[in-house]
Amino acid sequence: MKNIRLLMLLTVILIMTACSAKGQPEGEKGERIIATTVALMDTAAKLNIELAGIPTTSKDIPLMYKDVPEIGAPKKPNMERLQSLNATDVLSVTTIKPEMDKAMKGSNIPTTFYDYNSIAAMQKSITAMGKDFNRQQEAAKLNKIYDDKIAAIHKRIAGQKKPKVIILLGVPGSYLISTEKSFYGNLVELAGGINVVKANQSDEEFIASNTESLYKLQPDIILRASHGFPKQVKTMFDEEFKTNDVWKNFEATKAGRVYDLDENLFGITANINADEALEELYKLLYKE
Repeated sequence: MKNIRLLMLLTVILIMTACSAKGQPEGEKGERIIATTVALMDTAAKLNIELAGIPTTSKDIPLMYKDVPEIGAPKKPNMERLQSLNATDVLSVTTIKPEMDKAMKGSNIPTTFYDYNSIAAMQKSITAMGKDFNRQQEAAKLNKIYDDKIAAIHKRIAGQKKPKVIILLGVPGSYLISTEKSFYGNLVELAGGINVVKANQSDEEFIASNTESLYKLQPDIILRASHGFPKQVKTMFDEEFKTNDVWKNFEATKAGRVYDLDENLFGITANINADEALEELYKLLYKE
């Protein structure tokens, strides 16, 4: 009888261990990879990379990760959760490296930072990720999508006059202006526009400005993006453009060429939907 009970107990332990392993998958070489941002999670899904942890997000999660544990916000992951998942690789992005370095201090978990500040940088990161996790073919296939889209748009805009653009990045209560160094500026350039607001310093992605200074630039198009809370930001922008006489006098406003960008396509950094974002932006810039 004791032997039977012992056998039953061992069986239960084995089943529980198997279920735990299923919920926390390992990579091909025993890697337990954690993606800390949505962009990296989505990239990993496209490359068919198993993840042991994903960021906490309100956005759609790839089906292959629906049962994978969440590890908290990108800039401040839950370190207890990371440790409990026995992570071997943590993936993050260069834009939040200072915050992540602070969060990961003393953890002894290797962290790789990928650059998603532009489409070209993202493509290099995709190539690197493919090499890091033996997904070179998948990475090349994904990068070809962006190469083909950029080439197609360049062909369409050849010989056409490029519209002048300013890009506002809003958060509830305030907004900044995107320079050519930002991902938004990168998209505008690739889609055939001219971002007329330039960085005061070599690496400035966003700067403060006033409407009078922007008015002097006489943009043909005004783009309004949001970084979180898109409904509140749109309401804020609508009120600003309704009550501020300077905005009313912009030729772009008079011509009805003020556009709100979909946050799902137009994030503050690059993401795997960059080809769709380029196509949408091209249509806005060239009225197609």
